[in-house]
Amino acid sequence: MKTAMRAATHAIALGGLLVGGAVWTISQQHPLYANPGRLLRLPAAVVDASQPTEDAFRIGQVLTQYTHDRALAFRIADAIVDQAKKENLDPALLVGVLLTEDATLDPRARSSVGARGLMQVMPLHSGKWGCGSKDLFDVESNICHGVQILKQAMNDAPDMRRALLRYNGCVRGRNTPNCHTYDDKVLRHAGRAAAEMRLVKTQKTE
Repeated sequence: MKTAMRAATHAIALGGLLVGGAVWTISQQHPLYANPGRLLRLPAAVVDASQPTEDAFRIGQVLTQYTHDRALAFRIADAIVDQAKKENLDPALLVGVLLTEDATLDPRARSSVGARGLMQVMPLHSGKWGCGSKDLFDVESNICHGVQILKQAMNDAPDMRRALLRYNGCVRGRNTPNCHTYDDKVLRHAGRAAAEMRLVKTQKTE
């Protein structure tokens, strides 16, 4: 945990996101570059079997702005934190993707092309990564699948922006209308979420 925290701090100093042990940099022209700390570092997790971790609590509080279902917001937050830890990703980045894909937080959302759930996963990906369930309308399964698709995009792309475009299916810019704006939307959501998480009071002071 201490090693991961040091790595994340180093990533902040470089103006990037900590992803899979590597630092993905953000263009100096991007508005988030001026304050990269907004994209990174939630407080260290405090594990309590009866409560969400501090990371999940902060994310859950932020997500309650997008749904009246508080239990759903915290279920999503738990799944995001779980997958972020497993894949060594910044949870704020995953929140950014989630809100860009489905700002209404509807687990049963379905796009015109058949993408499903919170992270808008295409059915062809169902069951590929041992996510526990092939049901893409299941919260935990959907987020697990979405994170794996994002990781694959990061492995295939030379930088974060193009990885995000790949996640959106915007490889050649023709797959989705105005898809070239997708990376900006994700980074804006991620930056805003990270800033809001920092302002959330801890569980002990609630």
